[in-house]
Amino acid sequence: MSRVIDVSVCMDTETILQKYPNPSKNPDAPTLIDWKHVYMITNQDNVVSGQAGGELDLKAQVGDLIRWRETSLSFGFEKSVIFYRFIGNVGNELISTPTPRKATASYALPNPSNPSVPTCQKVDNYYWSSETLSVGRVTYHFNFMIVDRDCKPCGFFSWDPFISIHN
Repeated sequence: MSRVIDVSVCMDTETILQKYPNPSKNPDAPTLIDWKHVYMITNQDNVVSGQAGGELDLKAQVGDLIRWRETSLSFGFEKSVIFYRFIGNVGNELISTPTPRKATASYALPNPSNPSVPTCQKVDNYYWSSETLSVGRVTYHFNFMIVDRDCKPCGFFSWDPFISIHN
């Protein structure tokens, strides 16, 4: 039975901007960053190795759907992170090309006047989605931008995680 594998990708934007003070301003030539500034998390059952690190190796079966969501450590309050391109390096024929998707979802918020009863609002939920197509190991690059509070890019970056697909 096919599964949905959600991957939360959290970027340490402050450290990235400190370590790379002159990042690329060209989305076609992003600055490659050290994986140590990226924290990827998924359900423990989906992990081969690297949980909560920048080299998370997922295990998936053919037909599984992978959904990546990106954020900053401040969850967009100070800086935001936006994936803008996926590049398959090795084994890219083993997954469908990830594409950005948008869906409207209900989002629970704390209710200050009644803390045990949350309020709910509809928000646009954004993620990149891909289906696993064959067994093997995929190495890829996600290109992303770090954006300030005024929605202006601070720089364009890239890093290269991987996926293992088993049956």
